[in-house]
Amino acid sequence: MVNEINGNLIYNKKSIYRDLKEFHDRNQGELYSYQDFQVAGIKEFKSITNKVKTLQEYEKNRLASELMKIFIDVNSSDDISNIDGYVTLNPAINYYESIFRLFKVLIRSDKEIMKKLSCIITKILLESCSDETIKLGLILAPICNVKKLEEILDVFSIHNEYIFYVVMAYKYIGKTNNYIFQLSKRSKGYGKLFCIRVLQPTTNEIKKWMIEEGSDNDEAVTELIGYSMLSQDLLDYFEKTKFDKSEIEKISKSFSMLLSDYGLDDIKDGLKVCCKLLKIIDQCPGGIYSLYSVISILYSIETIIVEYDIEDKARNLSKYMDTYNDIIKYCKEICKKKIWHDIIKNEVCNIEIESSVLISSAEKTGYKLKKKEFEIIINRDFTNPLIYKYAFSIGNKAIKRYAFDFALKKLPMDKILCGQDELTMDNLEYDDIEHVCFFIIIKYSKYEEFKEKYKEFNLEALRSPLIETRTQVIRNLLKFKKEFNSLDEEIINDAINSEMVDNIRIGLNSLITKLDKKEKKYVDVSKYTNLGIHVKDIYLNSIQVTGTNYIDMSEIFDKLSENDTVFLIKESNNLNGEKRIQVVTTQGYIIGYIPKEDNVVLNNLINNGKYIYGSIKEITNNYEYIKIDLYLSYKDVMDEITSTLSLLSRTKEEYLQ
Repeated sequence: MVNEINGNLIYNKKSIYRDLKEFHDRNQGELYSYQDFQVAGIKEFKSITNKVKTLQEYEKNRLASELMKIFIDVNSSDDISNIDGYVTLNPAINYYESIFRLFKVLIRSDKEIMKKLSCIITKILLESCSDETIKLGLILAPICNVKKLEEILDVFSIHNEYIFYVVMAYKYIGKTNNYIFQLSKRSKGYGKLFCIRVLQPTTNEIKKWMIEEGSDNDEAVTELIGYSMLSQDLLDYFEKTKFDKSEIEKISKSFSMLLSDYGLDDIKDGLKVCCKLLKIIDQCPGGIYSLYSVISILYSIETIIVEYDIEDKARNLSKYMDTYNDIIKYCKEICKKKIWHDIIKNEVCNIEIESSVLISSAEKTGYKLKKKEFEIIINRDFTNPLIYKYAFSIGNKAIKRYAFDFALKKLPMDKILCGQDELTMDNLEYDDIEHVCFFIIIKYSKYEEFKEKYKEFNLEALRSPLIETRTQVIRNLLKFKKEFNSLDEEIINDAINSEMVDNIRIGLNSLITKLDKKEKKYVDVSKYTNLGIHVKDIYLNSIQVTGTNYIDMSEIFDKLSENDTVFLIKESNNLNGEKRIQVVTTQGYIIGYIPKEDNVVLNNLINNGKYIYGSIKEITNNYEYIKIDLYLSYKDVMDEITSTLSLLSRTKEEYLQ
């Protein structure tokens, strides 16, 4: 294996170059097999992609100047321990451009120094046992007239720890783009990124390989997609290329990866590219990745529509809505094809296919996974939230029960139920993905399916550190409000005492607070569901909702917040004969009433066919204080205009009828 020795160069041991050369000569064209592809080159990757803090320019120049002084002071090529020590403490990747630029100027101004540097660099490359010193040697070798440089570079090119510097050297000495292409094709890990970032799509062969296979890698996939696909004219490629099924599968896999890391806006002619690829797949379906690329397009478009804010004029997406809807319809038509069912069935046991691909494919095509198939998928990827969502929202009863029992055995419950904290979905690390799995189980499992375990399971989940999980647990436990025994109440009280989130503490209190005398009433709001906000709506005033103390607010726990819309609806009947104006949520739940002093004016407006709605301005955690801004809706005017236009559009005969 390659030896890395920090400190002085040791020449009485086999050098890194000699070790690599022996492997290179025995295995022509192969990458060094004793390297860790998840680690080799990661320092360079993080540096060039700005995943670590970069040095200021003056810092880079200062370090390069100090290094140059050390080189100048070296008396013999055998005495370079100071160089080794310096780059060990100050890795060259952090300021390699300054090193190259400064030493280039030095060599041009002093030919004697070039001879000295050439001797030192050659010694470093051939005999050093230090990674960092070799990297420095590779940076300087192209400008120091090192003999047999291409042979040396060829040897170091088989290891990802050095390939970044090798590629930079090749660029400087004018190595052809085709040579870089051959290097790219054999590369993997971070080395693949270092090659492709300088590769130019000068031929159809290179362009095709970059698009279809350039991002097929275990590391740096997002960055590879940017270099290999986003830099290309994909629409032109799709229109001019004829694909067979295997090629469609390759491009489909690459395109689905592209959509997982980037948005349609990042792709030149993104909508046209999607339409063209859908047409290609529709005419000649490939395999599972052909299907998954269709699903990826569908997800991307649906996400855009969900996130679309009609008031956000800057995005100006409304003109694309027809196209979006057409693409969604086309995607769904393709997904309905029965050919996909056999493809999914045949790929379930293929460990090369990601579980997310299988689950999404089954969901969108309507393929019903059998329990045995589901077991295979979850056993090889038991921390994938999509699998649990499928199980509890789509899976049959057997799958639900298996997923439930499996999760309790396999997921790290000690970590998942380690105690209340203020973790949220937004600040979770990827290593905490099991919390998302558990949340999905809590959210989608139904009491009717787990009657014997449901209450106890949710009570235990009050110890989750994830806020969203505890919030969902309270919603789930509301159905047992009048059924808690003394042990249940003790668990809830313990949770209340240790809860640090006010809103959740209030929700917990509502579980054991006696609310028999409080109102709990829904009304029909179907008449108001089309009451959209209009630019011509008129602001009336702000009022405090009354009667909240007499309402069972547990019904709206965590469902009502500032800026939410509420409707004003006249009471249908009242024992006192006085018809109050109710303040009602969009789900139809009464949360209070308009104060008496405002009742008359608002009553008159409602009696005259006016629509009035409110927007919550202020609300306390216990929902007892709610202040709303009242607006007179423009809807009645729009209704009158619509009715008039409808009347005018009728023929004489229609009108008489």
